[in-house]
Amino acid sequence: MVVLITAIAPEAAAVASAFSLKKSVSRGSFTLYERDDRSFCLLVTGAGKLNAAIAVTEYLSLSSFSDTDIFCNLGICGTTAALPKGSGFLCVSITDLASHKTIYPEVYGHPFREALLATSDTPVTGQTKTFVPEVSARLPQLFDMEAYGVAVALFRLVPPSHCFFYKVVSDFCDSAFPSAEEVTALLQPHLPVLSSFLQETAEQLSGQAVHHPSQTTETAEALSCRYPFSATMKHRLFQLLTYAKLAGIETEDMLSAYTDAEKPPSKKTALTLLNDLEEFLQSPGACGSVPSPVLSPAGKKLLQPFRHIYVEREAEHSPAALHLYERFPDASFIPIDHYKDVFNRSRQNLLQQETEPSLILAVNHGRLFYPGAPVCQSFGAEHFLYTSCVMNCLYDCDYCYLQGMYPSGNIVVFVNLEDYFTELTRLLSEHPVYLCCSYDADLAALNGIFPHAEAFCRYAAEHPGLRLELRTKCAPLPLIQKLPPVKNVILAFTLSPQELITRYEHYTPSLLARLAAAKEAAKRGFSLRLCFDPLLDVPEAERLYPEMIEQVFSVLSPEEIADVSLGVFRISGSYLKQLRKAKPSCAFSFYPYELTDGICHYRPERCQVLLETVKKALYLHGVTDEKIFIWTPDGSGKGATSC
Repeated sequence: MVVLITAIAPEAAAVASAFSLKKSVSRGSFTLYERDDRSFCLLVTGAGKLNAAIAVTEYLSLSSFSDTDIFCNLGICGTTAALPKGSGFLCVSITDLASHKTIYPEVYGHPFREALLATSDTPVTGQTKTFVPEVSARLPQLFDMEAYGVAVALFRLVPPSHCFFYKVVSDFCDSAFPSAEEVTALLQPHLPVLSSFLQETAEQLSGQAVHHPSQTTETAEALSCRYPFSATMKHRLFQLLTYAKLAGIETEDMLSAYTDAEKPPSKKTALTLLNDLEEFLQSPGACGSVPSPVLSPAGKKLLQPFRHIYVEREAEHSPAALHLYERFPDASFIPIDHYKDVFNRSRQNLLQQETEPSLILAVNHGRLFYPGAPVCQSFGAEHFLYTSCVMNCLYDCDYCYLQGMYPSGNIVVFVNLEDYFTELTRLLSEHPVYLCCSYDADLAALNGIFPHAEAFCRYAAEHPGLRLELRTKCAPLPLIQKLPPVKNVILAFTLSPQELITRYEHYTPSLLARLAAAKEAAKRGFSLRLCFDPLLDVPEAERLYPEMIEQVFSVLSPEEIADVSLGVFRISGSYLKQLRKAKPSCAFSFYPYELTDGICHYRPERCQVLLETVKKALYLHGVTDEKIFIWTPDGSGKGATSC
């Protein structure tokens, strides 16, 4: 359902007439109009921010709105800009002029012009001085008296991607306010296109809504009724059956002994059932003979990045921002006070952000360098650090821990690199540093827009006490050809079988493209690391990975490789919990992992099989143990190796 929200009767008259709405409810705080098929309804709040907030809050408390309902605040507005009267805008930020607090809807592809909106407690006049700094001049500034109240009420319960604010210019903040008839006439021309957009958005969001696959499974319901599962055991059952459904594993035959059993079920047999089911799902042949086509959402859209660029006020005049103004002239540049105002919003639409990520420019005043995590390899270094000068990745790998680590799919770029280098110089004065600068983002993939990767490499060339690892899934030929070879810079290429790249590593370059870039790096004298990490326990893994090794050494020779990194898939337990929410249709989220010291991983025997499979393939091409670094759950991979 599409819920339109207006403040005054002339605005409501335009909407009610256009959609054949009839008054259904009239309460103290709001009036409600509805269509017979209930596809549209109209909420009239009364004028003013407080009235709007009260009316919307009461409506939400009384209505049974669904996760796919769309809300749109529609009305007239004033402006001090030279805009045509009657022009319409979709608003990308709503600021309260009384408190200077701002709310940011999630706005994606649409046919409208965009603007900033400020809500005032009294009518704004031409004499009003706004707080909006110079950067906001890139978008028109509009004024109304209700939107912030509507936004505050909606955003407590409704995802920001479900809320829209569409305003039509009616005056220029002077005394010439329109009549009731003029207000109705100003809104009417905008309603056909706006309603079409809102309906299409509602359908799209409905398609994204993924119901827990196992909850509709007859077997799950039957077992839950038959066996005395505790709440914890029932949760485990649904998780296992969810994984089976997503991975395309047939469990009916395996469970038939339990569904058809004549003996009275007990808690002991219920536990045995769960253990047997988990053992079955982890067995190598459980998924059939080919990688399951259900492991990731089908029909990925083309990547359409950076239509919206949020800029912290402290970063608006930075060289990075000035570069973006020229590089993306059609993007909307939205001023913000702090990156967390956008990046840490509640209930963000990660599925939409994966295909249309926004960019956030910020200045990092917090910690700049961190000790390497236990899930990462230190390669024997005593002082192993990593840094996150960029948060989040342009790519979308189904198994990526970042989707469990961050609340957003948008990308934060910290523009104060000089502060990073100042702190790094201080650390190097105390001891050598092994630094990974590209774990929480692929810096090489972004280097054409933000040359952070290049800047770190050039810094390393001047500081021999630094060993720098630049890890990537891209094929950064322009960066490799631009830089002189730096011996203390390790270019680390993460490689996967092409079948797995196609299925799970969305938007990344092919295996052959990565190998071509690695070959060029080796020719130019860079230290080269190959990372077969993470190894995924997928059907036919024992065929796919050796075949990939054959491809690798048809392009590269062992002499061109400094070392090799091996590691099975692992993820923090807390990140996995968030990943299940972010990727409810992905089997990697629900695999029955084992937990060791807070880290989820495959069973040790499966880890060993995967690692030995790749090691044997490497041995056949002359790669010795001295060059192989291994991560294992129990730390037994240290010898040659890891953290």
